[in-house]
This record gives sequence, C-alpha cells and structure tokens, in this order.
Amino acid sequence: MFGLGPLEICVIGAIAVMIYGKRLPEVGRSFGKTIGEMKRSMQSITKEVDISAAMRDDVSAVSQRPARRDDDTASSSPRFDPPT
Repeated sequence: MFGLGPLEICVIGAIAVMIYGKRLPEVGRSFGKTIGEMKRSMQSITKEVDISAAMRDDVSAVSQRPARRDDDTASSSPRFDPPT
C-alpha cells in the first residue's frame, strides 16, 4: 500500500490515535466518503469524455460517407402480384 511496510503503517496509526482520539472513526468515515465521491466524479468525467469521443467519431464517419444515389435505393426483390 503506497510502498509502506507494516512498521510505517503502525506508526501512522499510532499518530492518528494520538491526534484524533475518540473522533478517529468519524474522521475515517468522512475520509472514506471523500474518496468515494472523488472516484464517482472521476468515473463520470471519464464517461463524458468517452461519450464525447464517440460522438466525434460518429460525426466524422457520417461526413466521410459517400452520397447515396437514387438507384441505390431501388428494391432488388421481386414484386408480389396476388393471384387472380
């Protein structure tokens, strides 16, 4: 975890207990909520960038397509005539 060994983690935990004491669970909870909010906002930003890139690709693909000719729209299937 961040290149920290068990001894460093114990020292950081002991310092946190000395500083925050009984409020340590509350501080940890608020820290966890902050980290969660940051992750959600990063995911939403990433999603918006992906959508923007996809829209840009779609627009460029549409502009690069050749124009359709009228004879391309003609149906090649046989016509059905009901029996008389």
